[in-house]
Amino acid sequence: MRAACFAASVFVLIQQPAFVYAQDTQLGAQGTTLIVASSAAPGSTIKDHFLAFEKTLNQTFDGHINITLLVDGEAGSEETSLSGLRRGRVHFSAVSVAAAAIAVPELSVLMMPYLFDSDEEADFVLDNFVFAPFQSLFEEKGLTLLRWLDSGWAVIYGRKPIVLPEDASGYRMRAASALTAQAFLEAVDADVIPLTFADVIPALQTGLVDGGATSPFMFLTGGVYEHAPELTLTRHSLNPGAIVINKRWFESLSSKNQQAVKNAYAPSSVLRADTRRQTCESYSILRDRGITIRALTPEQDQAWKAAVLPTHDAMMADIGGQAGEIYQAILTGKVAFVATGQKAPPPCQ
Repeated sequence: MRAACFAASVFVLIQQPAFVYAQDTQLGAQGTTLIVASSAAPGSTIKDHFLAFEKTLNQTFDGHINITLLVDGEAGSEETSLSGLRRGRVHFSAVSVAAAAIAVPELSVLMMPYLFDSDEEADFVLDNFVFAPFQSLFEEKGLTLLRWLDSGWAVIYGRKPIVLPEDASGYRMRAASALTAQAFLEAVDADVIPLTFADVIPALQTGLVDGGATSPFMFLTGGVYEHAPELTLTRHSLNPGAIVINKRWFESLSSKNQQAVKNAYAPSSVLRADTRRQTCESYSILRDRGITIRALTPEQDQAWKAAVLPTHDAMMADIGGQAGEIYQAILTGKVAFVATGQKAPPPCQ
């Protein structure tokens, strides 16, 4: 999983270009340096897309480009990669919204519980109503938002079944660092313990937590299911994720090479399809391994919504900044989605 630290050799790779930033992109005969960092989960297609990105960019970049891929967590956690990205020590990364919200707090709005009703609705709203506002917010932090990816929907896991909000009351549950992730569990009176994903397994092993929320794919590949075998498909929160570039590095490129970088990585449609396929495959594998997976009845789903939807205003106040404007843009987009007449198929489970 995410590395807690990185080896000395990798540290040199990341730090050396930062000593003289002007040399990052203009190295004369040596060409342009591009350092890519991410923490791809085992089995994730993100790494495959980075390898394809490297191959394509080597073919389409005007001039020589020296690409270093650190996509197996060598550069540390998502938070470490994001810090390096903002400082210019890393130039290109894929990060979850939960991690990126450290730099752009308004991203937490996207993870508000029961804000979106389906993948199709979320895709429509993200692409057509909030992408441009978030581009501006990223630019203020020295970053360029290239495109959305998809990290899947959050679901609930535990050592015991957690089917209704009252089942979580007083239960020790891990939450991600995002304010909205914590507020969701607080709304159902859980004993909330904020932890990075790297700390989840040790926390389960020691009894610090007995459950939490994550995506089905991470529940499987992270080995969480071995310690908390009950999974409830609340699908309460979306974690879109994003492909992000260091703005100064990107703008130092020619317009032709900026386009080459944009085009070299897979489009959002492919990234989303990969995640949704892996989610469905995860359910099948988990069942084969004896994990209990519970889909909510309409009445149970409504009970969760009734418990947490009233917290949206407080969440926006806690997030601050332009959270209110982003929230309203999402509501406008949801209305526009309904007007398209597009019907969302039922999710796999």
